[in-house]
Amino acid sequence: MIYLIDNTIDGQGASPREILDALGRVRPEALVLMEPFHAVSLARVEELGPTHIILSGQSHPWDSYRPEQLAGVYDVIREAQQPLLGVCGGHQQIALACGARVDVMKRLGPGTGYENCLRERGFFPIETDGEGLFKGLKRSLTVWHSHFDEVKELPENFRLTASNETCRIQAMQHTTRPVYGVQFHPELFDAEHTDGRLVVENFLAL
Repeated sequence: MIYLIDNTIDGQGASPREILDALGRVRPEALVLMEPFHAVSLARVEELGPTHIILSGQSHPWDSYRPEQLAGVYDVIREAQQPLLGVCGGHQQIALACGARVDVMKRLGPGTGYENCLRERGFFPIETDGEGLFKGLKRSLTVWHSHFDEVKELPENFRLTASNETCRIQAMQHTTRPVYGVQFHPELFDAEHTDGRLVVENFLAL
């Protein structure tokens, strides 16, 4: 069973539904349980015993989330033993849980929130190290991006696994545990752009 953590507030973002759809295409026989971030705890994960855990993207800037509602997910990120993948906001969530800084990529003018901020959106290339999630794949992949924020520094015990010119930390991997973060959206693949599907398949094969 795959445990999909919905990081949207009141279901206002598409990310968890898009991940759910991709899992249905890649692994149609798999059971997927989706629950909201504020219902998540390490005890819940231990009760369910999933094979894999996926953190979806978020729907709002991180300062809109109450710390006490994220505490359970943070515990899971820091302590769960299952392979865990953070997608876009989930990638940033891993960094936050491990004490690293997340902020907008670049502010282009005055404003608050995401106003006048650089956004990376569309299919763009990334360069990978060919390890972990990218094992057996081309070093240069083309994947879908949609984000204003980025992880500004690698958390302790993580290594960089993919980059591009817009966002340096496009992917990271824990050095001793099967915890992975990707700033892009591997679940948004199509017939012309299949690299994301291969990344999802690699994660599910862990």
